[in-house]
Amino acid sequence: INFLDIKLLNDNGSIIFNLYKKPTDSGRFLNFFSNHPTIHKKGVGLLDKILFLSHPKFQHTNIDSLINTLLRNGYPLQFLFKTINNRIKTLSRKKNFDTINEHNLNSNMTTSTEKKKFFTIPYLKGMSEKFNIALNKFQFELVYKPMNNLNRFIKTGKDKIKKKELSNVVYQINCKDCDYSYVGQTKRKLKTRLKEHINDLKKPVNSLSVISNHRIDTDHAID
Repeated sequence: INFLDIKLLNDNGSIIFNLYKKPTDSGRFLNFFSNHPTIHKKGVGLLDKILFLSHPKFQHTNIDSLINTLLRNGYPLQFLFKTINNRIKTLSRKKNFDTINEHNLNSNMTTSTEKKKFFTIPYLKGMSEKFNIALNKFQFELVYKPMNNLNRFIKTGKDKIKKKELSNVVYQINCKDCDYSYVGQTKRKLKTRLKEHINDLKKPVNSLSVISNHRIDTDHAID
């Protein structure tokens, strides 16, 4: 059974897990030569996913697959080996993998009372690293953000609908001369309902709306 990124398998009556990739998986990750800090490229999320979510019998194959995928994204083999080995050594220093989550929870509870100072800057290769060193003595946690991304140049969202074209809305009509306001609700387009309010102002006195009555009684202007 495939569920999200996990494949559930029946192993002689026991359920074991392996990673699952959708047919649409592109294998594209942050390119090694992109203008991002090295700490982002050393992210261990993909490796941790293998170690924590897949059965040991699948881990060797999954790590090989991960290395091949990252090689296609420009990562040097030596960089990958070093990062993977360092992460595995870090995990091996724990009692076992099952206690890592508990350890992280306890660590978070211990440090939650300490106020961290965060400072966000655009990432400029070479300059940002020097700035990070300078801020260390002030106990700042430096967070990098990319200067340019496709979202700034490519807008894929739908065209914004004008307010008067909206339907199923709650609207408010204010008086220009006092704090009086009328709140209404309509399932039709807002412009249709507003047009009805405007027409109400032209009706005979005996069929005036609440808004029209207020205008006549106070001689105020309606917004």
